[in-house]
Amino acid sequence: MSKPSNPPVLGQSFKDLKKRARQIPEVKDYLDSYSVVIGNIIFVRRMKLKLTQQELAELAGTKQSKISEIESGEANVTMEIMNRVFKALGLEDLQPQFRDEQAAGFKL
Repeated sequence: MSKPSNPPVLGQSFKDLKKRARQIPEVKDYLDSYSVVIGNIIFVRRMKLKLTQQELAELAGTKQSKISEIESGEANVTMEIMNRVFKALGLEDLQPQFRDEQAAGFKL
């Protein structure tokens, strides 16, 4: 793993820390992975609704541990569970952004 050119500084903001972390290719790839992006969407929506992981799990018909795994980007879940979680959170639409020039390595 590459080392950041500027190591973290005590007292820096989380936003600055995240910006510096993105300078490390492996960290950037991880933060941009779909499982982490979707986990973040679920976490932010759950926080906005002021639900605990346990409450969301009950609404979605799954276990609290599964919600934790999804939010951390570590879960291997079925689409059925994801659909129930999205429905419980009232997530009706995701607006993907496509990078056509990078799609499957082909130039479109």
